[in-house]
Order: sequence, then C-alpha cells, then structure tokens
Amino acid sequence: MSLFGPLVAYVPTPLTPEGEVDEATLAVLVDRACEAGVGGVAVLGSTGGYAYLDRAARRRVAEVAAEALAGQVPLMVGVGSLLTRDVLSLAADAHDAGASAILLPPMSYLPLTEAEVVGLVETVAGATTTPVWIYHNPVTTRFDFSVELLVRLSAIPGVGGVKDRGQDTDGVRARARRLTAETSVEVGYSGDAFGYHGLLAGAVSWHSGLAGVLPRHYVEVAAAAASGDGALARERMRPLVRLAHLAATAGGARVVHAVGELLGLSVGVLPEPLRPPAPDVLAELAAELKGLRDEPSARLPQTVAKPW
Repeated sequence: MSLFGPLVAYVPTPLTPEGEVDEATLAVLVDRACEAGVGGVAVLGSTGGYAYLDRAARRRVAEVAAEALAGQVPLMVGVGSLLTRDVLSLAADAHDAGASAILLPPMSYLPLTEAEVVGLVETVAGATTTPVWIYHNPVTTRFDFSVELLVRLSAIPGVGGVKDRGQDTDGVRARARRLTAETSVEVGYSGDAFGYHGLLAGAVSWHSGLAGVLPRHYVEVAAAAASGDGALARERMRPLVRLAHLAATAGGARVVHAVGELLGLSVGVLPEPLRPPAPDVLAELAAELKGLRDEPSARLPQTVAKPW
C-alpha cells in the first residue's frame, strides 16, 4: 500500500512581519488541508520557501505541522540545502519531528554533476531511516533528471519515492508510465496545471503548491484522476487552469501567498527580497478566485498506510 494518497498539498510557510514563523496560521493551513481530504501534507517545499529559512525555523515548521496533523495523513518535509552536511542535519530534524518522508532536491550554486547527485542521494538515504523522496524541479535546482537516472537512484536503499515532473501533459504521462513500470518506489508528479496526468498514467500522487491554499478544489481534480476518469478530471481542472498558469509564470510561492491573502488566510509576508506579484497579476488572481465554487464535495479515498 502506498504511503501517500492521490493529492499531497504543499502548504506555504506563513511569516510574521518580523520574519518569524506564524505557527498558529501554519496549523490552520495544515488542518484545512486535512479537512479537505488530502492524502498527504508537505512543508518546506518550493511553495514553503525552504531556501529562505534557517535551520531553527525549518525545524519548527516541521514540528508544528506534525503536531497539527497528529497522524491523520503522512507528512513530507523538505530538506534541501547547498551543503550535504546541512541536508543531513535537516533530515535529522525532520525525522525527530515525525516526518513520514523527506523531500530531497539537489540544490546548488555551481550546477551539480550526475555523480554528485548520486553521491548526495546515497549519503542522505544511508543516514536516515525516514524514506527519501527525490525531488525533480529543474526550474529551481537547475538539475534535470532523466528517467534513466531516476530509475537508477530509486534502487538505492532508503529511497522511498520520486517526485517527478514533465514539461507538458504528454511528457508527464510518458515519464510516469516508464517510472511506474521500471521502479518499485512510489512515483508522484508535481505541476499545478497538469501534474494530475501522472495519476492518470499510474503514479500514486499529485503534488501541488496551489493545493496548499485551495485544497478542496484540487482534491476534486485528484479524485477524478485517481479513479481514471480523465474527462471528469479535466472538467474539474478547468476553473483552476488560469490560476495554475499564473503560478507558473509569476512564481509559485508568490502566487500561493497572494491567493492565501486574497482568501483571508493570513499567510503573511514573503521572505525578502521576494515581493508579491504585480498589481495586474493580483487583480487577475482575485477575478479568478471569484469564479470558484466555495465547497467542492468530493473527498479522496483514504488509501494511506499508517505504520505509526
């Protein structure tokens, strides 16, 4: 049985004007995702601004999220950092906080070689008992995983999953089919606009940043895709397409924070030097949100293995 259900919601990290983690709002965001019926919650992904937070803040984010979840669904915690020694410290913190899995992106300033990425995964997977998920996000890490490399890395003991992505719908489907056929680990897909096509091609989970602030709407799409109903998934996705496009073009973290604020969720400030989207983007986001129904009814089937 898979650890994660069909939709993993990546919640933003709410910050106070002083730059501290707003723990109360973070707990609300986690609770809200659970109530919507997600199959997992993730913190400290790209939407969560992990690269802008120090170790103490990241440790507290993981602890607050775990406390709020209380074992309802699995928790994914991002551990990306430039230095392997820092990744190991963050992985230990995530383990101690109660993470169900850790998300490992190959962060770099100097672009990493394939051998360096393999070494990173081997080192981290060998140092923790928490399953490691490999995070393919070439937009931010500048490292593009081939399917062949992901297959190779998935055989490393301790690797529990792959969070992959494709450049378009056809790419997601093609990669998902190969990965699910050639690996035995869980395969998930990111992409607020078309990541659900991974579910239609056999992946176990869809990982979305916008789902962190619009969980019920994304649950509806994922529920349809997980059942194999592509037409219904596309229909339920239609009202979200423009929002997802704006997230892709204006920056996911910026747009997710803006959507949260427009919804009255008090997600707080972005870490400087990041700034909110331009006024025209904010106006379009507000217009798109007005067109969404308030309470989609579908809930995902709970197919989560709970070893705790």
